[in-house]
Parts: sequence; structure tokens; C-alpha cells
Amino acid sequence: MSENLLTPSATSDSRGKPQGLPDKYWDEKRGEVRLESLIADFNNMAARDENLVETNLRGVPESYDKYDLKIPSPYLERDDEVLRRMYDKHFTNDQAQLVYDLANERVIPVLSELTVNFEAQKQIEKLIRHFGSAERFNEISRQISTWASQNLNKNVYDALATTAEGVIALYQLMSSNEPMMSREGGMTEELSDASLRKMMEDPRYWRDKDPTYVAKITKGFEKLYPEK
Repeated sequence: MSENLLTPSATSDSRGKPQGLPDKYWDEKRGEVRLESLIADFNNMAARDENLVETNLRGVPESYDKYDLKIPSPYLERDDEVLRRMYDKHFTNDQAQLVYDLANERVIPVLSELTVNFEAQKQIEKLIRHFGSAERFNEISRQISTWASQNLNKNVYDALATTAEGVIALYQLMSSNEPMMSREGGMTEELSDASLRKMMEDPRYWRDKDPTYVAKITKGFEKLYPEK
């Protein structure tokens, strides 16, 4: 059977105090509510809430296109739709700036890593097609690494090994036994001419494979070793 809502027990306890009323607002001796204390606390709470709202709105620009933001990355840009949605939620200028700063700090690095991984996978797939199979490419890559550790400057190797074209060039150099810069940056024992060594350090040789420039070095070797 439902409780009778008109009985005193439904709205007050045995002392006549309304249910849910904090003790601080109940005068036990008089058996009545301390209205002055209740009204004073209510007014203080309302004033505090109004101040919070006013303080927040004070930092909100006149319109969404008035946000004064410093874009922290070339990969980010002002987006009117994003700014409009932030404005509708009463974002202050500092809060909107924080959104962009967090995107640069947390999101951009993840996207950059995904892009690098995706590009690396594309380069590997290109090499697999070039060498015929994944197994053959894996074997050749081990051979190139071993050969490069004995014959190439590490910076040169690192630069060439980042692209499919560079890896193919390394394979061709390894297969032809063409002298290159040693790990110490000098020439191999067979070729020690200082001028040729300096020329081979030029990116036109090891990176761009400039035909004219490479031909100059080749002719230099032929002059040094005419019997070859």
C-alpha cells in the first residue's frame, strides 16, 4: 500500500524537522526552520555561481573569429568550424589556445610517426618488388649491412639506407666493388689519393649520383690505375 503523502511522517521526522534539512538550519528549541541562515547561505551560493559564470565569460571573445591564437605547428591551421564549436561552448581564448597546444604536443607526433612508418613500408614494398621477393631482399639487406660496416662512412650509409633508391645504389656499389669512403671517412687502401677522396664526400656522388660528377671520379681512378 502506498504511503499517505499527507501524514506528518512523510515530510518531517519525529521532532517536526523537515526531511533533508541540514541540522544547521533547524532550531531545535523553537521547533522551526532558521530561515535567515538558510536565505543567507543560498544568496552566497548564488553570488558565487554568478561570479564563476561572469569570470569565464570575461575571457570569451566577441565571436569565434576573434580568437587570438598562436598556431604552434605548420601542420595545424585555424579551423573556423572548430573555433565555432569552441565558441558555442564558451571557450576562453586561453582554453582555445590550450586545445591547439595539446594537439601539437600529443597528436602531431603520433601522426608524424604513422606517416614515417607508412612511407617506410612503401619503400620496403618497392625494394621487395625490385629484388623479386621478401626473402631475397632480406638476404641482400644483410649482405649490404655487412659490406657497409666495413667500407662506408656511417653517415653515408645512414643517408642512403633511408630510401629504396639509396638501398639499390648501395647494392650496385657492393656488387661492382667500387671503392667508397671508409668508416673513418678516408679512402680504402687501394685508392688513397686525397683529391678523389674529397670528391667522393660530395653529395653529388653518394646521394645524387650525378653522372657528370661520377664520371670525373671514374676518370680519376682510370688515370691512377691505367692497368685496370
